Amino acid sequence: MVDQKTFKEIQKMSINLTASEKSFEVTVPPSQHYIESTDLLNRHNDECFEGFLVVKNVFPEEVIDSIRNQYFSMFDEDYTYDGKDWNHIKNLQSRHGVGSHPANIFVKSKPFCDFIQSDILKRLAAVLLNSEQSVLCPRAILRSFSHFSSRCTLAHRDREYFRVKDNTQAITAWVPIGPADLQHGQLVYLKNSHKNIETISALVKKDRTITSDLKNLADQLGTTWQLPTISKGDVVFHCLNAVHASFNTNNMIPRLSCDLRFASSNEHLDPKWSTYWRGDDGL
Repeated sequence: MVDQKTFKEIQKMSINLTASEKSFEVTVPPSQHYIESTDLLNRHNDECFEGFLVVKNVFPEEVIDSIRNQYFSMFDEDYTYDGKDWNHIKNLQSRHGVGSHPANIFVKSKPFCDFIQSDILKRLAAVLLNSEQSVLCPRAILRSFSHFSSRCTLAHRDREYFRVKDNTQAITAWVPIGPADLQHGQLVYLKNSHKNIETISALVKKDRTITSDLKNLADQLGTTWQLPTISKGDVVFHCLNAVHASFNTNNMIPRLSCDLRFASSNEHLDPKWSTYWRGDDGL
């Protein structure tokens, strides 16, 4: 982990990024947004988890590489392996996650299901949800972004997509499967957005997104976007009220990631998330 002194130096930096062809500024979040997986597992959590947390070293790198290789090997000529990683050289004609698209098939495969059902993920979620009955929703979203991507992820909250009476009883695990950093269009988080629920609720559109103009949103709410430092094997957990988005990437090496939802018990599951994800399921 980065020590406190280094964090203070990093936080003085600001970085300009682009989302939907509009520039915006990000800063690096402080050290309280990071924790080693072993430390979290040994922690007793009495309070509701809020905001976002980067859990370090959840998976060995070889596990991440194996899942990544299995997925991109399913494509015929769209991706090539250069001995180090996969490069996106041609865009598949079929819609992502629809029909015979590999993403639609892979989320039902045993390797992927074994991966997302890993005991460590459930144990981490149990700590954050303060529940020994935590449960993983079957619907797991698999996404890939590269220089071919037509747009990035717009600013939104997961509470608009995962409906539960008490939003503190469910959390998201965002699992990068390979590189997810400044060069690969990772997630960014709107600072303290989970504390501004009513104001942000008034900004949510009919399509459940908030905006593509990340700079204007931060200016409007008097806050900033935060860019967490993520390494291979890390997992980012965030609450349903946390506003997040991604940004444009021109990288040929794709960012592959999956979105998972954990609930504190079966009582707090969204029934719409009880089946496998499809790219056209409308959720």
